[in-house]
Amino acid sequence: MTNYAARKWEELSYADKQSLKGRIYVGGQNLLDKIDYQEYFLKGVPMREERGDDKSSVPLLYPSNVFTSEQIVNNLQQLLERRSPYHRKYMIYSALFVPLSATFSIVPVLPNIPLFYNLFRLYSHYKAYKGAQHLSHIIEDNRLVPTASKELINIYNGFDLNKNEVIDEQRIHNIAKKFGLTVLENDVKRARNQILEKIRKENQEKNSNSTTKVDDDDDGKNQIFNNRIMKDNKK
Repeated sequence: MTNYAARKWEELSYADKQSLKGRIYVGGQNLLDKIDYQEYFLKGVPMREERGDDKSSVPLLYPSNVFTSEQIVNNLQQLLERRSPYHRKYMIYSALFVPLSATFSIVPVLPNIPLFYNLFRLYSHYKAYKGAQHLSHIIEDNRLVPTASKELINIYNGFDLNKNEVIDEQRIHNIAKKFGLTVLENDVKRARNQILEKIRKENQEKNSNSTTKVDDDDDGKNQIFNNRIMKDNKK
């Protein structure tokens, strides 16, 4: 069923971008770009069932000039603790909505978009949940081996995490090229854009709260000033 949905969605990509099908595809792609980058990461982890009885160690490459091995593992464990129950819950929700979306009347010239979207989200949450399970199992078995990478150290040279820097696109490209992971380059760039957007919104909120506080202080000062004038007039 998911393969059928994927095939139909791919067919939409060839439609004229000004047509209804083309607009649906563009809107859908924009929606996909908003899916949390952490979900894309966990979906990329092979399911335990796919690896069989493989008990080999798993190297975790990292730039030791930016992170410590403890930071890497702790952040990963926190991610798994947070995302595993999240994807399990929404996997169930998506499964419940599949029969409902399947009842939508299908227009001959258009695919059943609600059904395809629910199938995609069901599969996506399932893959992320199973990926999180497998990664947790690897950590519990002490098979995750943090390994400092000279290549990453060179690429991250000059990067200062203490300044809340976000990795730039050139470094992302260099990492993808160095390790032969060009297929993941867009996913990492999507993660970067989401992080930058989150920072932008947080800064806007801080500035908004700061402006509100200044306005409140000014209102308070004006009220005190007006009260003083009233008292002086009474005298």
